[in-house]
Amino acid sequence: MKKAIFVLVVIWLCPGVFAQSKPEKLTLNYWTRNAETGEPIRTPAELNPAKTAIIVIDMWNAHWCMTASVRVSAMVPRMNETLAVARALGMLVIWNPSDVITAYSGYPQYERGVAVEQRRAPEVRSIPSTKFTAQVGRCMCGPGIYCGGHYGHDAMHPDLLIADEDLFSAHTDEIYTLLADRGITDLIYMGVHTNMCVYGKPGGLSEMWKAGFNCALARDLNDAFTHYDPEKAYTPDDGTTEIDGNLQQAGIPNVNLGEEFRRVGLWKSDRPTDYVRFAPWGQPNRPHFTEDRTVVTLTAPWLEDSEIRYTVDGSEPTPKSALYTSPLTVSQTTSIRATAFRKGKPVSLPSESYYVKFPIPIPPLPDVYLDELDYIPNSYSRRVNNFMWMPKKWKSYEGKPLRVRGKTYAHGLGFRAPTSVQYDLKPEYKRFVARAGIDENMLVDDNNGRSIAIHSTVIFKVFIDGTLAAESPVMHMSQEPWRFNVAIPAGSRRVNLICTDAGTRNVLDYGDWVDAGFITAN
Repeated sequence: MKKAIFVLVVIWLCPGVFAQSKPEKLTLNYWTRNAETGEPIRTPAELNPAKTAIIVIDMWNAHWCMTASVRVSAMVPRMNETLAVARALGMLVIWNPSDVITAYSGYPQYERGVAVEQRRAPEVRSIPSTKFTAQVGRCMCGPGIYCGGHYGHDAMHPDLLIADEDLFSAHTDEIYTLLADRGITDLIYMGVHTNMCVYGKPGGLSEMWKAGFNCALARDLNDAFTHYDPEKAYTPDDGTTEIDGNLQQAGIPNVNLGEEFRRVGLWKSDRPTDYVRFAPWGQPNRPHFTEDRTVVTLTAPWLEDSEIRYTVDGSEPTPKSALYTSPLTVSQTTSIRATAFRKGKPVSLPSESYYVKFPIPIPPLPDVYLDELDYIPNSYSRRVNNFMWMPKKWKSYEGKPLRVRGKTYAHGLGFRAPTSVQYDLKPEYKRFVARAGIDENMLVDDNNGRSIAIHSTVIFKVFIDGTLAAESPVMHMSQEPWRFNVAIPAGSRRVNLICTDAGTRNVLDYGDWVDAGFITAN
């Protein structure tokens, strides 16, 4: 399957974003910590743009953890602005999206990278003794229904601005050669996830440190994979701060690169580049599910002296909206919007997070299973045997076991979206019950399933005599299956079960209705 790549390959420079003339000397503040006491140590150092490169690790377009995925998106505006200043100074930018690097085959920035005659990266020194102390959770959404390890990514974030003069590479020897040929000695890293990919991937911080480069971490443009614990008031931002502190204490300096560019007058734009961050962080096209309640924490780590205002009615926040002072408890389907203000002026981009409460409890098993009944095909398929999009009984649309979130079901129907089937309703049918989710056989049968499954999104609906009776939110791979327990009004004639795509119309939109059927009068 040919992958669609949505990354821009041009960059525009807005007037006033940075100073028009390059400074002769540029001193930035780098930070480490005392190895014994942990006290911060500030070390001013002169930046030589011609000998400095920025390496951006991963910044993928998706992640199996929804909070992790949105946190990547939240860094993009600040990263675009910071890199624009760096390029104007003459600094080289290398994009290292690791496992999806071949998605950029044919891009000039990629072809220039792979064309280099690689030289083996030397190991001239050992890696500093680094111990990452932050706990790593099953996902960064915190307590409740955790994200399953279902899919990752197939490119970098589509809003990243890639310049013509940038390079792509994900190979240690290749990156070493590209840097050595240009006389580069200093590296600044940014991207995700700090305690994993930024530190340890090929071409990552530890590898290039061993090769003898002076490596630093962009403190304001990295994110670690840790956890969220609202009971202890511990957020993913705290996790990133802890991981960055571990690196500082090991002797690897941090630099608040965007803030330093502002301080010396290179970044002159005052337009917002940061979001108010949520934990957990769901989106309308990928909601955060909760069965009981969710404790939501809002943060704005790079917006000092600001106040966060929020709404829960769908409206945009204003300086008069509710003031955020402590974590919010969400116990029903809710959209929270937030903006940071300073002296009545918005200093953040508009932020949103969407939470969906599951119907509870899990519905009972039916007295009559759908797969024991004959459905009423649509008018066209009455004339055509085995119409290609008709659902399969007792198995997935592909003819495999019905598998949703790691569990295999004996009863159900496998659909390929968009399609539907109808059933006649008998007087004794009192309720329709079912669970529904995306079939995940692609994760079991295909080593590439984690990548291709990013594209599967479906919505399940129940119509009774043409009236919508119930529907799911947008469903993704390996999410907890949605629950249906629908009362059937007396005298109803037909029920129509829908499995429709969520706007992508992808060939991998396979949805399963499992343990589906009717509760009878008995």
